[in-house]
Amino acid sequence: MEPLLSVITPVYNVEAYLNRCVESVLGQSYRNLQLILIDDGSTDGSALLCDEWKAKDKRVVVIHKVNGGVSSARNEGLKKATGQYLTFADPDDYIGPNTYAANMNYMITHEEVDILQFPYCEVSSEGHIYKEHHPLSVMLKGAEQIFANWWSGSPIEYVIWNKIYKRSLWKDVSFRAGHISEDTILVAKFVNIANSFFISDQGLYFYQRDRVDSYTYEYSFDKHIDLFYAHSIIYGCFQLFPDMKNEKVLAFTRLFRRLITAKQASPDSDVEEPLRAVALGYPSWREILVSRSKDKLWLSAGKVLGPKLFMKLFLVYLRRFSYF
Repeated sequence: MEPLLSVITPVYNVEAYLNRCVESVLGQSYRNLQLILIDDGSTDGSALLCDEWKAKDKRVVVIHKVNGGVSSARNEGLKKATGQYLTFADPDDYIGPNTYAANMNYMITHEEVDILQFPYCEVSSEGHIYKEHHPLSVMLKGAEQIFANWWSGSPIEYVIWNKIYKRSLWKDVSFRAGHISEDTILVAKFVNIANSFFISDQGLYFYQRDRVDSYTYEYSFDKHIDLFYAHSIIYGCFQLFPDMKNEKVLAFTRLFRRLITAKQASPDSDVEEPLRAVALGYPSWREILVSRSKDKLWLSAGKVLGPKLFMKLFLVYLRRFSYF
């Protein structure tokens, strides 16, 4: 029998955490699954652990590859996935025991659901809970409603690993290898593909947020710029939804802030190209004035001065006063 759920886990130098993750997946009360471990050129004992798990459980598939980053690893996992449904688990995280059973049962009995999101909490390496993300159960239908609840990251989270997807959604979708905003960009990729999105209140994903050598820990200049372009692509989606004027202004504020933060983190870096993108996408005066944005004043200043001069002056201000 082909596995109904494929779990994709990129693995890179996580010897201290991998067993806990794998045990939490294979120990699920939902048994009809395939766990794909993609060893992304690990230099510790992670590769050996992957092979040991494959020998122990026939549901485990192992891929060894040259290091290429989390996106390329997940793309390799997509190629090997045979389930009708997909989910993702990072190797330093773990999943509550009945998470897959409760949510797979819902998806199987509600065939119209394309994507299901389940709760997660942020934990320390010692298991201390920092924050729980547990929105109320709700069904969202249609491109506009799904986009309206996803572009901001709430209540639909940007993160990829607390969701179950129909495999068919990924037919022409892959991760951008070499980029680190792979979770964020999915909103733009799925906005016209997914017709029904269910936010579940069942199950729990445990996200370890304090591992300093993880893929996602450090917010460097490159990561800020990568996220800027990801939010720029999302911002472009507002052309599909002309009635969302207030949300469009808020989305623009988010991407412009990201660029300012990038420049603040690395003052000598060249941001001419993203500044041109900001100038081309700047909201109209009408959109700014009718919006409910609390940032109307500085958005208006940027409109008058132009993004480049405004950012230069704003960074001088930020060096003296804390704003962001």
